[in-house]
Amino acid sequence: MEIDETGSQVSNGPVQPPSGEGRRSVSIIVPTYQEGESLPPLIERLDRLRSAGWDLEVLIVDDNSRDGTEEFIESLEAAWIRLIVRQDDRGLSTAVMKGLEEASHDLLVVMDADLSHPPESIPAFVEALSDGAEFVIGSRYVPGGSTEDGWGYLRWVNSKVATVMARPFTRVKDPMSGFLGLRRDTWLRAEDLDPIGYKIGLELIVKCRCTKVAEVPIHFSTRRHGESKLTLKVQKDYLKHIIRLARWKYPERSSFIPFAVVGAMGIGVYVALLAVLVPLLSSVMGKPWIIAIAILLTMCFNFILDRKLAFWWAGKERVATQFVGFVAICTVPVLVNFWVTTSFSADDQMVTPLAGMIGAAVGSVLGVLFNWSVSRLLLFSRPRRDA
Repeated sequence: MEIDETGSQVSNGPVQPPSGEGRRSVSIIVPTYQEGESLPPLIERLDRLRSAGWDLEVLIVDDNSRDGTEEFIESLEAAWIRLIVRQDDRGLSTAVMKGLEEASHDLLVVMDADLSHPPESIPAFVEALSDGAEFVIGSRYVPGGSTEDGWGYLRWVNSKVATVMARPFTRVKDPMSGFLGLRRDTWLRAEDLDPIGYKIGLELIVKCRCTKVAEVPIHFSTRRHGESKLTLKVQKDYLKHIIRLARWKYPERSSFIPFAVVGAMGIGVYVALLAVLVPLLSSVMGKPWIIAIAILLTMCFNFILDRKLAFWWAGKERVATQFVGFVAICTVPVLVNFWVTTSFSADDQMVTPLAGMIGAAVGSVLGVLFNWSVSRLLLFSRPRRDA
């Protein structure tokens, strides 16, 4: 390896030529924003592949950077490079999707403009796709892969945590990579694409239902120009993206688990309400009424969170109707809760909040699966998605 004028590592050996006519045409999508300084060395390295016999189509999808990108591409007068400037839309993931839609060839590669992804690895991507892979990732974490020194401990930890969070969707070692390869037929079978943030690769693996994913070792170089996109907002967007993918891939579990968690939280709310309301209202009303008020307030709490977390697809309409139905469905466990709470606290055998905790726990155990199933079926039904 040698270091080029940008500081990136470049192979000093011959570029691998295409081994067959059907494997030589590749569309390369490069999303950009304020990457004007990185484009000249990137284009130069891609041109070396063309000189070795590769038929490349490069699509620069720019989010109206106004940093000289348009002028530079125009000055090249290169028919193999297309510039798409987006005036209204923003974001790396949607830029990648735009490039994939506009690409002409059957083999598609996505890479960053900042020289962190070595163009010299593209032949290996094509080889993996030709050998049967549906999706290819340029990986830092397989044998032969590496990252440039100076990454920092926190960035390394962030990458590892993000990889663990992606485990429910794929077993690849570097699902965070933005250096991607896929066939057009894989792209065309994508469903419900709705990415957040920068991790379009994970979105495509899941929504294209890829089971054969290959990882090509790469050396990941630190960017030489521009600013890193790893911000707190990016991390928050990634968490939202994971939740959204879980809801798409595992809709039942993604609904039931929050429903059960909200139910457990409701027990704490109910006990707290009893602890506050019993001494506050016992002089003006009987204990059964206080228990009933605490139960109703807890049901309101559960209903609000369940609509947001467990039945996230519920619209803003029909809220009153859904609440009435929610209360009706919860009648049996609510009555059990009311009976247990009043029975244990009637003769001061136990303090009312503790009795309420027991009653709520018994009612929740009896009703959690029934309440979730019937609520999902009758109140918060959603259109079925094809398997």
